[in-house]
Amino acid sequence: MSEVQSITVRSLAVSDMPLLHGWLNQPHLRPFYEREPSTLEQVTERYACRVSSDHPTHCLIAEQEGAPFGYLQWYLNQSFPDYGRGTIGLTAGVSFDYYIGDPAVLGQRLGPAMLTAAIDYVIPLVSSKDRLFCVGHRPENTSAIRCSQRAGFRYLKNFIEDELPHQLYVRDER
Repeated sequence: MSEVQSITVRSLAVSDMPLLHGWLNQPHLRPFYEREPSTLEQVTERYACRVSSDHPTHCLIAEQEGAPFGYLQWYLNQSFPDYGRGTIGLTAGVSFDYYIGDPAVLGQRLGPAMLTAAIDYVIPLVSSKDRLFCVGHRPENTSAIRCSQRAGFRYLKNFIEDELPHQLYVRDER
């Protein structure tokens, strides 16, 4: 586990599937993360396989004082060349996707501490060349952009994903 300002991150467990299901059906995630409602079965099918250390996408749950509130997933850009090389133009580095799942803690600025705790967790797991941390945001997702900036990410460039404009932010820890 990694801890920053009482925020810890831990690996996703199969027992977290009901938690993810509840979070993924929250209205605040509709515009940018989960566009359609999902069933528990759909969430389990999509995420339970990621619990294995063999899966290239590694999932984390963020907690504050033991209470889960957020989700992050990370992957080496080289593990997904269509995204890494093709979409964002980077073969090295780690990309993160993240959200605050618990609507009760929105606006409490837990996101930057969650991202920092996740980076601290990942740094010893990757080579020095892969310590360039990346997040992509839609330009209109201003709260996520501010969150990433508060966690030390800086704008690098624009890119297109799923035919939509995105902005790439990076934090270099190499």
